Amino acid sequence: MTESTPQPAVPSQNPDRYKVLVVVLTVVTTVVAAIVAGLQADANIRAAVSNRDSQLYAIQAAGELHRQGLQSAYDMTVLAGYIKDMQEATILQLTVLQQQEEGSLQEAADSELRAAVAGARADAARRFSTFYADPRYAPDSPEGTPDMQAYLDDAYVTANDLVAQQNAAADEYNRWSRKGDTYTSVLAVLAVAFFLFGLAQALSPRLRLLFAAFGLVALAAAGLWTILILLG
Repeated sequence: MTESTPQPAVPSQNPDRYKVLVVVLTVVTTVVAAIVAGLQADANIRAAVSNRDSQLYAIQAAGELHRQGLQSAYDMTVLAGYIKDMQEATILQLTVLQQQEEGSLQEAADSELRAAVAGARADAARRFSTFYADPRYAPDSPEGTPDMQAYLDDAYVTANDLVAQQNAAADEYNRWSRKGDTYTSVLAVLAVAFFLFGLAQALSPRLRLLFAAFGLVALAAAGLWTILILLG
C-alpha cells in the first residue's frame, strides 16, 4: 500500500492586512479636512469683513463727493457774488465821477450810495469767502487773486483717500473670496480620498493597498494645494 506524502500547507492571505494603514490614513485625512474647513471659514469671514468695509468706504466716498460738491457750489457762488459786487461798485464809482463832472449832483449822490452798498456786499462776501478767509488760498496781496489750483487740489483729497481705501478693501475681498472658493475644491479632493479609503476597507489586501495608494495621492495633492493657497 502506497503511503501518501503530506503536502505543506499554503498559508492563507491575511484578510485584515493593511487595514491599520488605511485607518491611519483615514484619520489623517479627517484631521486635514478639519483644518481646511477651518481655513475656509476664516477666509469667508475675512471676505465678508472686507466686503463690508468696501461698501462702507464706497458710501462714505459718495457722501464726501456730494458734500464737497455742495461746498464747492457755495464757495463759487460766494466768489462770483464778490466779483459781481466789486465790479458793480467800481462801475458806480466811475459813474459818480462822470455825473459830478456833468453837474448832476443828485444822481451822483444816488450812484455813490449804490456804490457804497455794493462795496459793503463785496466786503461781506470777502469775509465769508473761503478763497480770501482761508490762508491756504488767500492772495498774497490785496490786488492778488486766490490760489484756485490749491483749492482744486484740496477739494477732493478726502474723497480720493476714501476711494483708495474702498479699492484696497475690494481687492482684499476678492483675494479672500477666491481663497474660500479654492478651499471648497480642496475639500472635494479630500472627499475623494475619504471615498477611496472607505472603499479600500472592503476590498482584498492587494486591492486595498492599491486604493490606499490612490487615496494617499489625493491626500498629498490636497495638502500641497492647501499650502499653496496659504502662501498665495
